[in-house]
Amino acid sequence: MGKMIDVNTPIIYIHDYDFVRIDHLIYQAIGKRKVREWNPATGTTDFFNKESTGAGKEQTLESFLYNEYIIDTKNEKFLVLKEIQEFIDTPAVKTLLLMMAQRRLYDKDYNTTIIIESTKLQIPDELRKYVSFLEIPLPEEEDIRDLIRLHTEINHYDAFDRNDEEKLLPSLKGMTAFEIDRMLDMAMSRNGSLDAEDKEMILQQKKQMVKQSGLLELFNIDKDKFNEDSIGGLKILKEYLEQKAYIIQNWPEAQKAKVAMPKGIFIVGMPGCGKSLCAKVASVMLDIPLLKLDMGTMMGKYVGESESNLREAIRIAEAAAPCILWVDEIEKALSGVGGEGSDVLTRMFGYLLSWLQEKESSVYVIATANSADKLPPELKRKGRFDEIFCVNLPNNDERRSIFEVKLNQKRKMDEVRPKLDELVKATEGYNGADIEAIVNEAIENCFIDEGKNLPDEMLRVAKETISISKSCKKQIDDMKKIFDDSHFKDASKKN
Repeated sequence: MGKMIDVNTPIIYIHDYDFVRIDHLIYQAIGKRKVREWNPATGTTDFFNKESTGAGKEQTLESFLYNEYIIDTKNEKFLVLKEIQEFIDTPAVKTLLLMMAQRRLYDKDYNTTIIIESTKLQIPDELRKYVSFLEIPLPEEEDIRDLIRLHTEINHYDAFDRNDEEKLLPSLKGMTAFEIDRMLDMAMSRNGSLDAEDKEMILQQKKQMVKQSGLLELFNIDKDKFNEDSIGGLKILKEYLEQKAYIIQNWPEAQKAKVAMPKGIFIVGMPGCGKSLCAKVASVMLDIPLLKLDMGTMMGKYVGESESNLREAIRIAEAAAPCILWVDEIEKALSGVGGEGSDVLTRMFGYLLSWLQEKESSVYVIATANSADKLPPELKRKGRFDEIFCVNLPNNDERRSIFEVKLNQKRKMDEVRPKLDELVKATEGYNGADIEAIVNEAIENCFIDEGKNLPDEMLRVAKETISISKSCKKQIDDMKKIFDDSHFKDASKKN
């Protein structure tokens, strides 16, 4: 914040909800210099003692800004405006903020800095060029340790084991100091102590945070339905995930051995070939929650809102860590980057790239795409993801495996086994979704007409089904060429 003030930033915008912490940061940056506050609850307020002053609640934001615009203009002062999102779009308020910002830049004798604190990001287009956003950094490991020790001291809990502290630490990363305080208070009030057993309670609370945010979708994965055996084929990808699962589940020991934190994988391939299924199964294999990020829901109508939504979604994912962040069909959201009128998308893409490159949290990213040819090359290079896998149409062995998975789930494998070779041969060019549809339709037909034989019915349905390789022939051929010309790792066999 001090640097922003030093370079004459007209309006500093802080999108957060922990006003106590923000006020403390402001105080650290400006000390005892003149500060005036306005908020909808107490009106004109003394920033330091939080008491209503002057006209108090009777003074509107418009009159407050007008007085500050024309009175005491040469002396340095700071205006802290809290929760003004309901007023910032009114013509008078918007114009006064614009005039004050411009005067701050062009009048060397005018020395007023505006600091906006808001739980909701809302900036009119007219003010966009005069606003700088300040992100409040999350607590580092040592800060989290200090908070844990403070709680144990306040509650006179002398029996706290420092080994438990290290076990609790990963589950508290990615949260604000306010959120960590809440988690520790809940843990202490639950059983009067603080130990490694509280980790599960903290993880459950993190899941609630995700649900309340509305920006991410939290999946409750059925471990019996989605496991390694529910994926037919993709042998290399499954082996790769097993390795990452071992690292994540034994992270404290891996960290001591200087193992790098796994970043994630990018899965590109044919539609209906199991990319989404892999994300769900990975959640079970790694034994961590699965969060889905829909880039379309990030888009907002106000300036800076889309970028803020993405930042907040990523912050929530980091608060929920360890977890998987699944970005499905990423090509649909980012294929227009760099095009005409794509400034917002370009800024969002830039932020996503920086986060993927620099992130140190235990958020394992799984991005899936049906096509990679229109994606910016920066997303596909090493450093963003640990590995990029391509998923082709299943070969004979993989189709056999998919049939076995689907029929075992229906308890029909023994009935169909004699004709399995014929089914595998009849479904060349079919994807996993095609095979699942064949199984489901044949079982349904046999239920309606008990005289039908399931293996024969499956063969009949398979021959009548138009496979993806026929319905999307050009797309499939183009995708195969991209895979042949790329350095993607084949998810089914060693390159």
